[in-house]
Amino acid sequence: MLRDKNKYFTKAPETWVEVPSDYKASAKWSPRIGEFFPNFSGQSTMGQITFHPYISGSWTIFFSIADPFSEICTKELARMTLVQDGLRRAGIRTVGISRNSVAELERWCELVSNRSGKPVSFPVISDPDGLLTDTFGMIHPHADPDTTIRKTMIINPQLKVSMIFEYPLYIPRSTKELLRALEAARSYFRDVEAK
Repeated sequence: MLRDKNKYFTKAPETWVEVPSDYKASAKWSPRIGEFFPNFSGQSTMGQITFHPYISGSWTIFFSIADPFSEICTKELARMTLVQDGLRRAGIRTVGISRNSVAELERWCELVSNRSGKPVSFPVISDPDGLLTDTFGMIHPHADPDTTIRKTMIINPQLKVSMIFEYPLYIPRSTKELLRALEAARSYFRDVEAK
């Protein structure tokens, strides 16, 4: 008697994914493109900052600083400092965040100012306990749990995330690419609003 083998074997689907079990256990919320960026408050190099009132109505560059005083981070902050006049004229806010204390960040900002010839004219928020940086997906489970990756978010005037850049610790950020993406996002929103 012939048996129908199809009864006993199911065909594997053409599209599938295997998610590692440790990912399922560690995955949590992190801001994504198009999502509303949450409000928060923290001490910074310019005093207490409450995020939404501070950036309200502006495009914002919000970025993590992995290792103040390191050569790469010092160069990155110096480059951001050099473009601040143009960003401010365009109505764009800049906010940094680091796992270091305010006192350490103030010393570092002074060092960067001496090196670049311009003051660091935007706040760098202190997050020594990692509450904020962990919430915003700036600390990765497979990297150093006490250090942020190089993460940058562009937030639009409606307080929604327009762009996310993530770099590992060993690759410096490109200020030129950040400014290109920021201008492209602003141009897109101008075109949408004009319709």
